[in-house]
Amino acid sequence: MTDLINRYVYAVTQKLPVPQRADIEMELRGLIEDMLEDRGAPGDAASREDVEQVLLKLGPPNEMAARYRVKERYLIGPGLIDGYWSVLKIVIYSLVIFLSISYIIEYFSSTDSSGETLLEYFVTILSVSIQGFAWVTGIFAFIEYLGARTDKAKDWEPSHLEPVPDSATRIKPIEPMIGFLASILFFVVFTFSIDWIGVIRFSGEQSFNIPVFDKEAFAIYLPFIWAVTAIGILKDTMKLILRKWTSQLVAVHLIFNVVFTIAAIVILSDPAIMNPTFMNQLVDANLLTTGEESYNTVNRIWNQSREGLIYIIIIINLLDTVSVGMKWFRHKDGPRVLSK
Repeated sequence: MTDLINRYVYAVTQKLPVPQRADIEMELRGLIEDMLEDRGAPGDAASREDVEQVLLKLGPPNEMAARYRVKERYLIGPGLIDGYWSVLKIVIYSLVIFLSISYIIEYFSSTDSSGETLLEYFVTILSVSIQGFAWVTGIFAFIEYLGARTDKAKDWEPSHLEPVPDSATRIKPIEPMIGFLASILFFVVFTFSIDWIGVIRFSGEQSFNIPVFDKEAFAIYLPFIWAVTAIGILKDTMKLILRKWTSQLVAVHLIFNVVFTIAAIVILSDPAIMNPTFMNQLVDANLLTTGEESYNTVNRIWNQSREGLIYIIIIINLLDTVSVGMKWFRHKDGPRVLSK
């Protein structure tokens, strides 16, 4: 019955601050052993029924964890606070770094390197940092609320305890970290630096920037970009907390893929988002010559690019969804409740 005890202890300690977990684990195991001895079933002599009765007497893991806390009311509880600070730092630092790179490129490539650009940079850093803080705090508060609601179930039994995840089923910490960076890079590029997606040349006498998208036409679709970013951060936050594929995590991952696909279809279906003078600018930059075969080939690719990107995004997201679904079905071991 050691496995059932391990699952209970793991469920309790995961809801507590990291520095306290080791000491509380030892204390809790000692308490369980004492209670088993009082029932006349010490150590390995304890039956499953004995262990279940002791755990039922101790109560659900969230209630047991609450007894070790000094303060019970909070927006983000002890079980999530370490992850909260980690995610918040990643998001804020990534925003500052990617935005700084964007503005450095713009500063040195612009003919008007006035103080207004520097002022705009600091204002933007402040505003997006506040936005990032709101995203992360809202997501963790939602997870805290969701965990509090599900933990209050009255029909809790020791048999409902999740197995302690092993190395084969865990999500490596590097995976959500890369996801956070990708989400922030996606947000920064499509919100602030979309005009740098195109054909660029900085060196030589002839420097140019020929953007693929029309910045003003694309601006009306920014809420789609922000929604995809927020759901992406939620998805990777759950990965960081759960550390394994669960039905909840798979559902959020599926929602992310669906939202991303819908956003891509809506945005790319609008021909106005494309730079209307793209081909002419290529000719003016002496990269192509009108009437030549190379011009006709690029022009044909350009005219089919929106439709092609839609198909590529749909295929990639379908493959990703299938891959994630296979991971979950391969390792699923019963329902998982997202907890604090």
